Amino acid sequence: MLKRKCTEIGSVIYRNLVYPFVRLIIELKTKSIMRPKSYLHGGSKLEGRNYIGRSTILNHTTVGFGSIIHDNGDFSNARIGRYNSIGPNVATILGRHPLDKHVSTHTALFDASAPHGFTYTDETTYNAVTYLDEEAGVQVIIGNDIWMGNDVRILSGVTIGDGAVIGTGAIVTKDVEPYGIYAGVPAKLIRKRFDDETIASLLKIKWWDQGEDWIREHIKQFADVEEFIKNDQSASKI
Repeated sequence: MLKRKCTEIGSVIYRNLVYPFVRLIIELKTKSIMRPKSYLHGGSKLEGRNYIGRSTILNHTTVGFGSIIHDNGDFSNARIGRYNSIGPNVATILGRHPLDKHVSTHTALFDASAPHGFTYTDETTYNAVTYLDEEAGVQVIIGNDIWMGNDVRILSGVTIGDGAVIGTGAIVTKDVEPYGIYAGVPAKLIRKRFDDETIASLLKIKWWDQGEDWIREHIKQFADVEEFIKNDQSASKI
C-alpha cells in the first residue's frame, strides 16, 4: 500500500512539474501541438505534425503523421494511422469479461494475475485481452484518413478501416470497413462514402503515405475525388 501511494505521489509530481518540459521537447521534435495536461507514456510516440488536445492521455499508443486528437481522449494499446480527425472524449475500451459459461464476470474469479489487486484462482480460465498485434501489444487499430465524432468508444480487438467515418456517440464493437459511415450503439454501417470502384482506387493510391510536397502538388485534386483518381491514373501511365 505504502509503495503504491509513493508511486502515485511521484507520478503527480512528474506530470505537473517535469512533464511540461518533456511536452515542449516532443512538440519541437515532431512539429506537433500538445495542449496542457496532455500526456504520453508507456512508449507512446507521435509521427509528426500532430495535434493532441487538452487532457488527452496516450498509453502505449502510436499516432501517425498529421493526425488530430481533440480534448479528453483516452487511448491505450492502440495504433492510430495518418491524417485522422478524432473528436473530443474518444476512448478505447480494453478488456473483456465472460458473459455466458462463467458464473461471475468479476476478474477475481477467472484471472490468476490479480489485475485489480486480488484473486481467488490460481488458474486463468478466461482470456480478457484481445491482441491484434500481440508482439507490439496492440489491441485497437485505427487506419488512415478517418473522421471520428465526439464521445466514441472503441472496444479492444477492433480495426477501423481507412477513410471511415464514425458518428458521435457510437460504440464500435466490430471491425469497420474502409470508407464506411458508421453510427449507433452498437455502431452499424449507414452507407459507404463512395462506390466500390472509387474505394478500391483510393485504397490503392494510399495518398496518406505520400510526403507533404506531393500533397501540396496535388492539393487542388483533393476537392474532387474523380479528378483525384483520374490524375493518379494519368500519372501512372507516363
